[in-house]
Formats: sequence, structure tokens, C-alpha cells
Amino acid sequence: MPSIMDGLETTKQVEISRDPFEMIVGQEHAVSLVQSAVKQRRHVLLCGVPGIGKSMLAKAAYSLLTPSREEIRLRYNPSQPDRPEVIIARPEYSDSESIIQENLIHDEFYITPDRLPFDISVKMGFRCPSCGQISTPEASVCGSCESEKRFDWAPGESYHGLFRMLDVVREPALRTITNLEDINDDSYHVTYERVGSDEVKVTQRRLNSDEKQDLEDERDQDRVLVPLKARRFIRVSGASPVELLGDVKHDPFGSAESLGLAAHQRVIPGAMHEAHEGILYIDEIAALGSYQSHLLTAMQDKVYPISGHNPLSSGAAVRVDDVPCDFVLFASCNLENLKNILPPLRSRIRGYGYEIMLDSWIPKTPEIIDDFVRFMSLTVEEDGRIPHLTAKAVERVLEVAEEMALRLDNQRNALTLRLRELGGLIRIAGDLAVRDGSDLVLQGHVQQAEVLSKGIDERNLQFMGYKASESSISKDYFF
Repeated sequence: MPSIMDGLETTKQVEISRDPFEMIVGQEHAVSLVQSAVKQRRHVLLCGVPGIGKSMLAKAAYSLLTPSREEIRLRYNPSQPDRPEVIIARPEYSDSESIIQENLIHDEFYITPDRLPFDISVKMGFRCPSCGQISTPEASVCGSCESEKRFDWAPGESYHGLFRMLDVVREPALRTITNLEDINDDSYHVTYERVGSDEVKVTQRRLNSDEKQDLEDERDQDRVLVPLKARRFIRVSGASPVELLGDVKHDPFGSAESLGLAAHQRVIPGAMHEAHEGILYIDEIAALGSYQSHLLTAMQDKVYPISGHNPLSSGAAVRVDDVPCDFVLFASCNLENLKNILPPLRSRIRGYGYEIMLDSWIPKTPEIIDDFVRFMSLTVEEDGRIPHLTAKAVERVLEVAEEMALRLDNQRNALTLRLRELGGLIRIAGDLAVRDGSDLVLQGHVQQAEVLSKGIDERNLQFMGYKASESSISKDYFF
């Protein structure tokens, strides 16, 4: 089979596969194990030096998963409002949604603040909540009883509550307030908008059938926590417990049903729940620290509760039990950090999956050289801002890959698999070509990029070595 290098002029000629596994260079053993793991829904720990394709393997694994079948919903629990019920739904996929156009009754008029419903006028800052006296929203204290006024209608905030006489009250792009009473043919959207210190613009519009159905769904108290069509490849850093475990939003009115947002509407899913039926990818899993124990519990039970993490928040009183989190764990770490992974967690992975050590170099063969050329062409295409490489530039990148294998892994006649650093070299060379107005990346651009792509510490050591050599030459000259 002829080599890609035969007759190569630029990397633009190179055909690129869109198979995510074929984009991975030099990790055939790992690719084979990962494909088997996904098919059998096994957990995977990927170990190796940075930049050798651990994230790419996890993303490629996701492409093998079948579509999710379950949607996680929460339902209002009338007997225990702070303990929402979990509902597992299995809706059918739909490629298109029917849209019904109806004649809508639309009306717009202006009223004075004293004509507003009491709760709305309080929230908009017109009425004192204590004595009911009307004043301008700019006044923070009631002029009659000197009580502090509420300002729940501040721009940029979000508030939900229940109000009589209204089906929907909305300040555009800020908040939605819904009444859960029976919906009839005369249901309206009602919008209140402040247009001054003593006037309110009111807009009302009759609901169409789809909107009525949405309100009926809300009346039934179901809320979608993890949608059926959500992407189930979830990548986390483990920087906070909220990211991994979920949380409950704070509401200043707590669980006061007549004012506050219902508990099930304030629940935030954790990455473990969003990855249900999918892949949870944790980069540098050792950085999770003590939260690894929570992860282990979720992997064992395949459900994990969501509760508030701030003890001073109203969300601390809310807990949702048995939220599904049946995910496949893909985790990565460096070799020196293996000792920081909890032994029970590693045991769980080995007992129900694989620990895979990735290679940092590969023997130099014609087939591998072709894979590297494809990698260079793919890097250019994915970046989208740099030109393709000439054949001479490709040869120089290959020489750098060979030098890295010798310098970092003490391997001769080999190529490095630290492709993140090699990709950085290509992108810097491309930037230099753009700077020079060149339509292609030339060999000289790659040579210039070699210096810029090195770390500051490495460049500093080279500079210090040069200064030391210069000093030695001076001494020999004078003495």
C-alpha cells in the first residue's frame, strides 16, 4: 500500500476519516479495550502522561452508546413538599413537533399602580407590604409606616410564585409567575411592565393550545430534570461538590407555597445524574479528593440523592431521594496520582471494568507516519484558522515528534504520542504563516514554532545554558 508521503505536496490532499476512533493515533490496544468496555457498559480508568488522547478516547466511546431511553422528572409531593418524587419516563423520540397556529386575542393598555393586584404591586415596588400604601418604586421605605419595601422585581433576578386572578404574569425576559388553577378557554398571558414611577403597561394575550398544555403539565407538577434528548456525555473537573452531586437553589420564601418556588422546581441535577445512561468523564479523578466516596456510592447503587449543600440556604431542607445515575465512568489520571485514588474506587473499576495504561510513544513505521500526517491535516481542519502544511513542513514536524520520543521517553526510531504538544506546534506554525501572509505553513515556520511551543521554564533553562557557555568562552579568551 503506497504511503501518504509519496507525492505529497500539502496536507490538504490528505483524506480524513470522521470515525472518532480512527482519529486516535497509536493507541490500538486502548481503543480495543474501550470499544469492548462501552459495549458491555464497563467502567474505565485511563492512565498516562498528559496530552496522549485520554479525552479523545472518552469522547469516541460516547459515539458507540445507544440513544438514552429514560427521562428523569420530578413531581410535587403534596404530603412532603420538601421531598419531591422522582418519576422515570420513557417518552418516544420525535423528529418534528406539530405547531398549531390559532387566532390570538391581544390587548394592550395602561393602568395606575393602585389598580394592580396586591401581590404584584408589592413585588414591583409600588405598594408597602405592611400597610398597603402606594408610593414610587424608587422609595425604599414606606412614607406612611416607615416599613421597608420589597423589591423582588429587580432586573436580572428570577422569581416564581403563585397568584390569584392570573394565569401567567411575566416581565419580559425576567420572570414567569404561574397560577396552577384549572385552565379554561379564556386563559391569558398577562404581562406587567413598568413604564414610569406611576404607570404600568399591561399586555394580555389568549393562550394557544400548546401553551395551555404547557400550563396543564405544570399544574400536574412534573418537571423535567434530565431531558430525554440531552447529551449524555458529561465532563467534569470535580472542582466543587455541586458540579458532581447537584444542589437545590435558595429561595428567600423557602417552601411557602403561596409565595416561594416549589422545591422540585429548584433542584439542580449533578453531573452524575445528567450522565444517566451515558458517560461521566472525570479528568484527573484524583483531584476529587473525598468526593470520590460519593462517586463510589453512586456507582454501586446507581441512584444518588440530591440535596442543598449550603446549610444557610432554604435548599438545605430539600432532598430528592433515589435520583437515577446509571452511568459508565471514564476517568483519567497521571501515573504519579494513582496513589491518590481511593482503593475501594479503584477496586470497583477493576471489578467492573478496566484500568488502561496509554502509550506515550510508538515505533516509527510507514503506517504510523501516515497516521501522523492525517493527524496534521485534521489539526488544520479542526482549527479552521491556519493554512495547511507543505511536505517539507510535515517532514519537520515528524522530526520534532522523533526528537520528543528520544528526549522524553529515551526511545530511538520512535515517534511521540504526546499529540497535544505536537498539535500546539502545528497551530503556532500556522499562526506564523498567517502573520507572514503565506498560504501554506513552510518548514521555516515549523522551525520558528519549535522555540515558541516550548514551556517558559524550558526556554529559560536553554537561555541560562547559553549564558553559562558564553561566560566560559569569555574566560578562555582572556585567560
